[in-house]
Order: sequence, then structure tokens, then C-alpha cells
Amino acid sequence: MRERRSIWTGVGKSGYAAQLLAATGATAGLVANFIHAEDLLHGELSTLRPNDLLVAVTWSGRSEQIYDLLGRSVCPTVLVTSARHQELPRVASHVVPCAYTVDELLSGIPCESVLETLRIGYELLAAATTPEERRLALQRGHPHGNLLPDSG
Repeated sequence: MRERRSIWTGVGKSGYAAQLLAATGATAGLVANFIHAEDLLHGELSTLRPNDLLVAVTWSGRSEQIYDLLGRSVCPTVLVTSARHQELPRVASHVVPCAYTVDELLSGIPCESVLETLRIGYELLAAATTPEERRLALQRGHPHGNLLPDSG
């Protein structure tokens, strides 16, 4: 992820998590973009290059669009999912497992699966950058913002 452009994708809640993770990666200084899985399948797949990295997020592990993309990708792929390895087709270069959690209603919104997906995604992004790189990227990307604590 550090040396490659990462394209994050997903469908539904997993797509929203992938979108937030791509934006966070870009904020941290990585070359990261989000493209919805359906958009990739309908024309954008040709924009992927062999030196890119496709990061696909599917909580359930049952998204046909995601497996179609992984099977057609010309670049290395990472699958972030809570599905067990024995349930998954062997199409991803790497599988990053999320701890399985059951969504329960919190104010009427199922959220535990998205929170776990984001936790794993943030760990991936943090592992690809150093704290100093993230600090410098925030200074460059948010020169008028107040995202960094005062150093004085």
C-alpha cells in the first residue's frame, strides 16, 4: 500500500467504510482512491494498472460484485472481510480478516460491523505510514485546519 496506488471498493455499508478508509489514506499521505464496485464493473476496471492495489471490503463475504472484481483485476488484491477463509473463493492475493461481530441495534442503526471494518482498515493504513509521515501529510493537506495539537 505504501508503494502503490490503492483503489478501495465495496458495496453498501462496506462501500461506505471503503470510501472513508480511502479518504483517510489520502489524508495520511498515501495515494488512495475510492471507486464503487459497480462503477469498476461498468467501465472503471480498465483504469487499474498492474502496479496498483485493489482493496475490496465485504463484511459478509457474499458480494458477487466483489468476487467478480477480484477475479478480473490485473493488480494485486486485498480482501477485507469477516467471512471465514474456508467460505471464500480463492481469488484475492491477500485476505485480511475482521473479527466477526453481530450487528445489534444501537439507536436503530446496525453499526458494529462497520466499526470493526474501520478498525481493521485504520490498522492497515497506520502500518503503511509512520506517525511523522502522517503529521507532515496533515500539515500539507490541511494548512488552515486545526487537526494537529498545538506543539507549544
